[in-house]
Order: sequence, then C-alpha cells, then structure tokens
Amino acid sequence: MSDAGDEFELRLEAHAAELHKLRHALSAWLVRQGAPPEVTAEVALATHEAAANVVEHAYPDGTGSVVVRARRDDDELLVAVQDEGHWRTPSRTNQRGRGLTVMRSLTDEVVISPTGSGTTVMLRRRIDPTG
Repeated sequence: MSDAGDEFELRLEAHAAELHKLRHALSAWLVRQGAPPEVTAEVALATHEAAANVVEHAYPDGTGSVVVRARRDDDELLVAVQDEGHWRTPSRTNQRGRGLTVMRSLTDEVVISPTGSGTTVMLRRRIDPTG
C-alpha cells in the first residue's frame, strides 16, 4: 500500500474477504485528507461498491486483483478503482445489483471506462458537500 501525502494506492486480490482492508485503509486516508465524517463514510462505501463489482464480475475465469488509487485535488477527492478483467454489459433484467445506484447516490460523478485490458471506475466527490 502507498499512502504518501495526498495520494493513496492499494492493490488487493479480488476476493470479498479482502474488501474490509480497503474500506479501513481508505477511510483512514480520507480522514487525514480532512474529509468530514459523512464524506469519509460515503466515499468509502462507494469505493467498496466499485471494488465489490470487481470481485463479482471482472474475473469469471479465475482470480485477479483490484487496484484503488485516490488523491485529493483541492476541494475534491478522486478515486479510481481498476481491474484487469473483462467488461460485461449489465443486464436490463438483472434486478439484483444496486452497486452503481449506490455509487451514484454517494458521489458527485461516476465514470465507467471499460477497455480491452480491464475497467476503471472513477469516483469524484467534493470534500465540502455544500460547495
């Protein structure tokens, strides 16, 4: 894990049992960045949801990793959740997953960028939710 100053990076095996490490480490970093408790909780949950999607969907043929990078950019937090798995277009009939809805409700912006070598989910959130 890298946690130097305004930047955060953590690589984990894409297993559900590993996600608690992400939430704990990211929350501690967010507090050090001056994020209020509500913002810390919401960004950590949105990031957890993005990483949980990696665990569930990115590596159907085996194991892989999830990389989370975060940085503070003035009054915004930017979090990237990346995998090297395969993009799968969400089914319109799948009523089970609510991860994207949760991410969108907790952040100011969610951008999903599937590529040939994985997917990146970028989350953006103002530190001052009233600003």
